[in-house]
Amino acid sequence: MDDILVEVVSRLPDHDGKQFSIATTERNTVAGLIRKVCKEHGIPMKTSYTLRDKRERVLQWSQTLLNLGIRHGDVVYLNSEEEDLVHHNPCSWNSWWFVAAVSLLIGGVGITAITIMFTRNGETPYQYGVVLDAGSSHTQLFVYRWEGGKLENTAQARQIFDKPVQGSGLTSYENNISALAGPLSDCLQEAKGHVPYTAHKTTPIFLGATAGMRMLNEVDSSKSNAILNQVRLTFEVNSTFFFPNDTAQARIISGQEEGTFGWVTANYVSGKLGAGLASNELSDPLYEELTVGALDMGGASTQITFYTPDHAQIPQSYREDLDLYGRNYTVYTHSYLCYGINEAIRQYQAILVKTEGYNTTNITNPCGPDGYTIVLSHADIFEAPCANKFSQLDLLPQPGEAVADNYTLVGKWNETECSNTVRKLFNFDANCTYPPCTFNGTYQPKVHGEFYAFSSFYYEMDFLNLTRKSDSPTLTEFEDKLSSVCALLWDEVKVLPTGNPSSLGWYCFEGHYIHTLLIDAYKFNNKTWNNIHFVKKINNTDVGWTLGYMINSSNTIQPLGPQTFISTTAFSSLTALFCIFILLSVAFGCYARRYQEQRARGFYEPVPAYGAV
Repeated sequence: MDDILVEVVSRLPDHDGKQFSIATTERNTVAGLIRKVCKEHGIPMKTSYTLRDKRERVLQWSQTLLNLGIRHGDVVYLNSEEEDLVHHNPCSWNSWWFVAAVSLLIGGVGITAITIMFTRNGETPYQYGVVLDAGSSHTQLFVYRWEGGKLENTAQARQIFDKPVQGSGLTSYENNISALAGPLSDCLQEAKGHVPYTAHKTTPIFLGATAGMRMLNEVDSSKSNAILNQVRLTFEVNSTFFFPNDTAQARIISGQEEGTFGWVTANYVSGKLGAGLASNELSDPLYEELTVGALDMGGASTQITFYTPDHAQIPQSYREDLDLYGRNYTVYTHSYLCYGINEAIRQYQAILVKTEGYNTTNITNPCGPDGYTIVLSHADIFEAPCANKFSQLDLLPQPGEAVADNYTLVGKWNETECSNTVRKLFNFDANCTYPPCTFNGTYQPKVHGEFYAFSSFYYEMDFLNLTRKSDSPTLTEFEDKLSSVCALLWDEVKVLPTGNPSSLGWYCFEGHYIHTLLIDAYKFNNKTWNNIHFVKKINNTDVGWTLGYMINSSNTIQPLGPQTFISTTAFSSLTALFCIFILLSVAFGCYARRYQEQRARGFYEPVPAYGAV
C-alpha cells in the first residue's frame, strides 16, 4: 500500500491547537499513528490518548487506517482520555452503574426496614376512645389514648383532644332534631383526625347525656328518645368508630354516674389511682384514704362524691362500688337535680316573683348589682321543669291566679336579703329518713378528706380572682372578696373581665349560692373548707366525668398485648440477604468503573455516544 499523509490536530493540554503532518501507511493502526506522532514531536506517550475523526467519533486503537476509511490528506484529532471524559462525556454512564445502584437501594432499604420492625418487637400499641359530654348548655367532645396493655385491666388514659360541638345542649334541638346531625358530624370529623385511621374500627365512641336530658326524658320521653336516636344515627353514618351497642353507648347517664365518674377523673389525674401511686401507697391497706372527694356543678345538677370511713353504713341508693386498677373502692355519691347553677338561678327568680306577687311586673333582685335589670317572661321562669315538676319548693301560682306576662328584675344589692332568699332554695327542715341529712331530706355522711371542686365552682372563684395564687382560697378570703365585688354598681361590674359576659349580673347570686351549698348544705366549716381545691384542670387535663367514664368503660375493652413484628430468625436471615445485596452493589460498581475505563481505551466496542466505527 502507498504511504499517505495524515493531518493530526493536537488537543492535548501542552500542545493544544498544533497540527502535525504525519506520513504513514494505510495499514498502520490507530495506536501506531499515535505512537508515531508522540515520537516525532517529543510528546510523552500515554495509553489515555485517543484519535477522533472530523465527526468526533473515537477511532479504536486496534483498527487500521484503511479499515477506518482514513485517506491521504484526512484530518484527525489527538485527544487525552481524561480530558475527553471531563469535557465531552461527564456522565460516563453505563448499565452496570444502574445495577449497582439498584442492589445498594434494595440492601439499604431492606436492612433499615427490618431493623425498625425488629426494634419495635415487644411494643404495645395505643388504644383510643371518644366520649361526648352532652350537658344541659352544650356538648363537649373528648378523645383519649392509652397503652393497649392497660394496668390490671384498666386503661391509663390521657386526654389528647377536646372540642365543643357547635350550638347549645341536646335539649335545644327538641323541636328541630335533624339539625343536630350537622354540628355533631363536623365535630366527629375533627376527632377522626386525632385517631390513626387503622384504629378507627376499634376505637369505641360514647355519648353521655346529663341533667338537661334527664329532665326532658321525665317530661317528654318521646322527644328525648328521638334526640338520642338522631345521635346514634349520626354516629353510625359519620363516625367510623366502634359503635356496636347504640343504646348503651349513647344514652342518658344517671346523676350518680356523673358524680362517680367525676370522682374517678379527679383521683386519676391527681395521681391517686393507678400508676400514679407510689409502691408503698399501692400496698397501703388504707389506700381509699388517699383518695380525694369531687364537687361538680353543671348547669342543671350538682354532684358530691367522696370516700368515708363509714362507707359500710352508706344506704345502697347513695353508694357506688368500683373496681379500678385491681382495687375495690366504695364511695358516697349523690346528684341534686335542678341545683346546677342555671336552674338554681331560675328557681331563685321564681322565689322573687312569688314573694312580690305573680302579677307584679317590677321585681326587686337583692342579689343583683344596683343598676342591673333583666326582663323575663312568665314562661321563661315557670314553664321550665325545675320550677314546677322537679322543684322541691312550692313555686307555681295557684290555678286561676293572675300572673304577669313579663317581669323586670331590678338589681338592688342587699347582702342580708340575698343570703336569706338563697337559703329558701334549700329545704333544711325536710324529714330525714337516713340521718345524718343535708337538705331536702338527703342522706350525707360527714365530709372527709381533700376535695376538688370544678366546673361552676371554679368559674365563680376564678371570676373573683381567687385562683391566681392558690387553688385553695380560705373561707375568709372568699367571703371578703364576694362582699367587695357585690357592693359594686352595675356600671362597674359589667366591665370586669370574665369568660362569660352574660353571667356578669349573676355572679353575686352564684357566690352566695355556692357559699350556702358548701357551708350550710354540705357542712364544710372553717377548718374543712381549707381542704377544698378549686380547679379547672389537673396536670393539663380537664376535670369532669368523661375521663372517669372512659377509664371505667375500659374494663370491658379487650387489652392488647406486646406485638412481634418480625421474629429473630427472620431478622437474621433477611439481614444476611440484604447484606449480600450491598456487597453485590460494591462489586457491580467496581465492574462498572473498570468497564468505563476499558471502553475509553478501545478494548470494547464503543457505545453510540462515542460514535466508534
